[in-house]
Amino acid sequence: MEAKIKVCVDPGCEAVYHNCHTKPSYCFDCGGRIMEINQDTYTKKFSNNWFQYDYETKEYYKPIIPQLKLDL
Repeated sequence: MEAKIKVCVDPGCEAVYHNCHTKPSYCFDCGGRIMEINQDTYTKKFSNNWFQYDYETKEYYKPIIPQLKLDL
């Protein structure tokens, strides 16, 4: 079973959860629903959110996204 990234759909909440499985469907911050997103959407829209958690441990979590460097 692969771990997924999910975000809270409540407009007042910016929670992002990492290491989710398919079953979890509620936000720990506001109690709202969470929705699965793919890695590209996370990188483009949610990677700079302050409220990112590991869903299993409920601790703050911020993955390191590798940056491409161009050589001249």
